[in-house]
Amino acid sequence: MENVEKGQVTIRNISPIFYVPDRKLVLDYYKRLGFWCDYDMGFVEWNRIGFIVHERQSIPATPNNDGNEGLDAFGMVSNIDDLFTEFKSKDAVFLYELRTNEYNMREFAIKDPAGFTIGFGQ
Repeated sequence: MENVEKGQVTIRNISPIFYVPDRKLVLDYYKRLGFWCDYDMGFVEWNRIGFIVHERQSIPATPNNDGNEGLDAFGMVSNIDDLFTEFKSKDAVFLYELRTNEYNMREFAIKDPAGFTIGFGQ
């Protein structure tokens, strides 16, 4: 924890919530890729990247990805080539594979079984 003065507010993180029809299927996918998963609460984390997966049949999954590479979450990482190689070796499903974008950032994005997408960049 950081030392903060009385009255100073620190936001430690914000976690998006993904509503999916089959939480176990989605958590199993992220666990296979190396994320830490809490199956009781639906938390998924890797270092400072985190999100929450809730199962809800009445609310369909509504990922941002509309076929045009829209992302639901994005994280900046170090050693992106190694991360890409690791995910590829664990049969990750890619929205797009490792590339250099027009801003000279190396990036790729994965897609989970519910259709949610997470981009990684360096």
